[in-house]
Amino acid sequence: MVDIAAVVVSGAAIVSNVLAVVIFAASKQLRVKYYGFAFNLVLGDIVAPTSVLLFHGNFSEAVVLPVFGTSLCAVELSILAIAVNRFLALTITPPARYDAMVTRCRMLAACLLIWIISAAIIVPTLLYSQAVAWMVQSWIALGILLITAVFYCAVFRKISRYAPPLASTEGVRADDAVARTRLRQTRHLMITFTIILVTCFVCWSPSCIVNFMIYFRGKSMSVGPQNLLILSRRVATILMFNSLINPFIYWWRIQEFRVSMYRLICCGRGNADPENDVVTLQTMQEPEN
Repeated sequence: MVDIAAVVVSGAAIVSNVLAVVIFAASKQLRVKYYGFAFNLVLGDIVAPTSVLLFHGNFSEAVVLPVFGTSLCAVELSILAIAVNRFLALTITPPARYDAMVTRCRMLAACLLIWIISAAIIVPTLLYSQAVAWMVQSWIALGILLITAVFYCAVFRKISRYAPPLASTEGVRADDAVARTRLRQTRHLMITFTIILVTCFVCWSPSCIVNFMIYFRGKSMSVGPQNLLILSRRVATILMFNSLINPFIYWWRIQEFRVSMYRLICCGRGNADPENDVVTLQTMQEPEN
C-alpha cells in the first residue's frame, strides 16, 4: 500500500510539473529570465518523483539514489536562489543596473551551478554511507530552509521600508515607477514562495526526523527493522507530495499561469487584467541579452 501511494503521488507530481513546464514555456510573460530559478524548481520537482518511479521499477540504487538526493537538494537551493535574487533586485539600484547584471546566460549558469553543487554534496556522501548521506542532506535541508526564511524576512523588510526619492527629475520619476512596480511584483512573488517554503518545511520535517533515527541507530537503512523501512517510504511519499502541490500553488498565486493553463487546456483566449492581476517579474520591456 505504501509503494502504491508513492507511485501514484510521484506520477501525479510528474504530470503536474510537466504541465507547469509547458505553461512556463508557452507564456511570453512567464518566459523571462527572472523566472529562471522558478523553472529550475519545476525541473527538480520532475526529476525527484521520476527517480522514485525508477526506484520502484527496480532500477539500480547506485543510479537512482544520487539522482533523487541531488534533485531534492536542487529544489531547496532553487527556493533559496529565488529569495537571494529578489533581495539583490531590491538592493542594487537603479533597477536598470540590476537588469543589466542579470543576463539570461548568467541565470542559466546559476541554475546549472545549483545542480552541480547539489551533486557535489550528495554523491560523495552516498558513496560513503546511505545513512550518513540522508543525515547530511537533512541538516543541509533544514539549514537552507532557515537561510531562505532569513532572506525572505529581509526582502519583506526592504519592501516595508521603501521610500521614494525626493528628486523630481524625469529620470528619477521613471526609476521610481520601475522600483514601485518591482516592489509590488516582488511582494506578491515572495508571498507565493513563502507558501512554497512553508509547505517544503512541513513535508521535509518528517523525513529529517526519520533520517536522524536511521543514522543514530548506527546501521544502514537496508538492514533496519521493518517498521522503520515502512516509515522511511512514507516520508518519501510526503516529499513527493511537496513536488505535487507546488504547481497548484503556481496556479493559485500567479494569474498569468492560470490564464496560460486555461488557454492550453481549454483552447480559449482567457482573460487577464494586466493592471491588477498579472504578476510577472518583468518590470520593463526586457532587453535581449
